[in-house]
Amino acid sequence: MLRKAKYIWNQAPLFRLIWPFVGGIIIAVFLPVIEWSLIGLSLVVFTCVILAFASLSYRAVPSFLMILLFIIGYVHTSLLTERLSDNHYSNIDLLATKKLFLGEVVSNPIERTKSVKVELLLSGIADSGAIEHVDGRILVYLQYDSLAKDLRFGDVIMFNSRLNAISSPLNPSEFNYKRYMHFHQISHQAYIKSGEWRLMKNGGGIIRLAHQAQQNVIDVLQYYGVTDRELAIVAALLVGYKHHLTPDQVTAFASAGAMHVLAVSGLHVGIIFMILNLLFKPLLKVRYGKYLKAFLLLISLWGYAAVTGLSPSVTRACTMFSFVIVGQMINRHTNIFNTIATSAVFLLILNPFYIVEVGFQLSYLAVLGIVLLQPRIYELWKPKYWLVEKIWAITAVSMAAQLATFPLGLLYFHQFPNYFLLSNLVVIPAATVILCVGIALVTIQWIPLLSSWLGYLLYLLVHGLDRFISWVEGLPMALIQGIDIGIWETYLIYLLLISLSLFIITKRFKWLPATLVLLCVIQLNNIFEMMGQRTQSKMIIYSVRGDEAIDFIVGNDHVFLADSSLRNDFEKMRFHIHHNWWQHDLNEPIASLPELIQTNDLMEFRDQRLLILNDSNRVLNSIEVDHLFVQARTLQHPKEVLDKVEASVVLLSQNLDWKTRSYWETLLEEKGIDYWNMREDGAYVVEY
Repeated sequence: MLRKAKYIWNQAPLFRLIWPFVGGIIIAVFLPVIEWSLIGLSLVVFTCVILAFASLSYRAVPSFLMILLFIIGYVHTSLLTERLSDNHYSNIDLLATKKLFLGEVVSNPIERTKSVKVELLLSGIADSGAIEHVDGRILVYLQYDSLAKDLRFGDVIMFNSRLNAISSPLNPSEFNYKRYMHFHQISHQAYIKSGEWRLMKNGGGIIRLAHQAQQNVIDVLQYYGVTDRELAIVAALLVGYKHHLTPDQVTAFASAGAMHVLAVSGLHVGIIFMILNLLFKPLLKVRYGKYLKAFLLLISLWGYAAVTGLSPSVTRACTMFSFVIVGQMINRHTNIFNTIATSAVFLLILNPFYIVEVGFQLSYLAVLGIVLLQPRIYELWKPKYWLVEKIWAITAVSMAAQLATFPLGLLYFHQFPNYFLLSNLVVIPAATVILCVGIALVTIQWIPLLSSWLGYLLYLLVHGLDRFISWVEGLPMALIQGIDIGIWETYLIYLLLISLSLFIITKRFKWLPATLVLLCVIQLNNIFEMMGQRTQSKMIIYSVRGDEAIDFIVGNDHVFLADSSLRNDFEKMRFHIHHNWWQHDLNEPIASLPELIQTNDLMEFRDQRLLILNDSNRVLNSIEVDHLFVQARTLQHPKEVLDKVEASVVLLSQNLDWKTRSYWETLLEEKGIDYWNMREDGAYVVEY
């Protein structure tokens, strides 16, 4: 394997040179860009070019080239950063009040229970009767109605609203949605009621046509009897439309380690590529057949991409396979690593912010894992029978992709499906057949009888897949959740996997010490974390819109007090609460702790007292507490409350209305009492 790595490094110059380019992109994405730095770097670029050509040493050229590529990556990303534009909405002092904005829908609208979520590319803002040009992307939530429901990609709307900055995380270890949207160059959002916006122009263009083609496919599936749960699965699998999926279906596929099937990506494009490659293989026997084959493959793949709505994952996969097809047409012996690198560079030139997208990272890691590891895994066993050999080949592919991606999966998703090998043995062949039948149904829909048979067959296949996934989900320990690792731990796990793979494949003892050292480092890190977790003692009052939640933590045990509506809302719990539990390695909540004494709304924890005040209780006697938690408008006047309660800190819930919060703040400032505004300051944490 080491020899193979050296071969790749020497024979794949593009694969070697992509890394400084990527490094420049990463620096530009994560560090603030200063205008003078671009000028300075431009001078460095010019100097590197002169030195590279003037150097008498041939060996100096690659070094200069790497420096040059790093700077190109940095400068290119900086120039495409929208917020640096003078016309970007964040640089215009017009955001404090409601204004009239003009914007184009640049995402596929997502229907929610009470709203329709879209991304808008702003183009203008009305101020004092004049239209001022602005640019930049924002996130918009339109109140759900018939007009919002019919909104499509490319439509232009005018709306009257105030732009609000996307909030930073309000709770410990909470998903950083602000940072996530920052990487998509979105920093503000707007909530628009019905009647406060109107459609100015229906959109057009290839993206809109792509989304319309996607909807047409779904209509065909429904017409031929694929409905309900089966429609949700096949729509996601075939054209990447996932809005019909129920939460239990998503959970089941995630638990089975088959979630990648529901996200149209490189797997689906790869399956279609293999099928089409076999169908068009006879063309190689005719004159100019290889050019015709390449043309038909490219048309077919990008046609499929269009039907899926030109999603980023499919676009990435089609781009990569396009380079493979062109490489095969020009030279059959094109290095696969050069091809992978070329496709990645092409995509990063179009949008350097792909580098921080989970899908981009997982896609390329999976491809590299399959190319590097699958042949070695496959060679570990040589089955005698044809069927067993095919099953083993699929297993080797799944193992290679999983090995390459699972550390990153742990970092982002905090879970690991134990039966991913078992599920993929069925899911990947089933997905292949479903794709073939689904494409055949859409292609020959004009033949009623045959289409009806195909529709029924498709329904049976998808129904069977759904039942199988549910069965795998029900197996003991199907999914390990709550795995919390940081970025440095992810690097260590990758280094451990590389070292262990080299030891197993090469069978050379020299890789064993490195493997053992890395294993010890990871284990020591885990021991130190466990020691800290066993001695932890905290009170956390979370800031959750619409709900109240408090944690009392002692070691790995905790009492969690929350509304039943929050406890039963899995998505809300996962977003606001679960990540903190995983980081602290907490067990399931228990009913009581020896350190916690609770008497109605008065709680004593570690010799500190917390009084909860809401709309169902009142303070009857004078009392001294450390923390007064005001959850809602009270039965008593705030002045009356403060006459009876002596509190060191008053906590104002996020869910207080604006008028009540303002009154409390004014009153507390007058009395000189410390307070904590949970809407702005976030969760309140006390460590003991």
